[in-house]
Amino acid sequence: MKKTYVILGTDFELELISIFDELSTIDFSHGIESQIMVLDEDLLQLSFKSGIIVDVGWYPAFETTGEFIINRIANGCWDAPESKYSVGWDKNRLISKIRKAIG
Repeated sequence: MKKTYVILGTDFELELISIFDELSTIDFSHGIESQIMVLDEDLLQLSFKSGIIVDVGWYPAFETTGEFIINRIANGCWDAPESKYSVGWDKNRLISKIRKAIG
């Protein structure tokens, strides 16, 4: 059964096994420089009952020149994501790419 999760202030209807969400603590109303200490490789992980994992991190971690990387992992194959997206410092585009990775 799907449940509503709020990620980055946006409702997502998901059927999850687990969620790790540090991404929602980021304040996009400020510049990257003020948020750099929270821009890590482990920001959001959605583990679905289907076995799919959607993973979001900032690469390179703690660097203002980084970007968000969104990976869709199937069958535990972290070395070859089913799909991969990158997004700069744009909350709306990030939400859009997370939705796309979820499918």
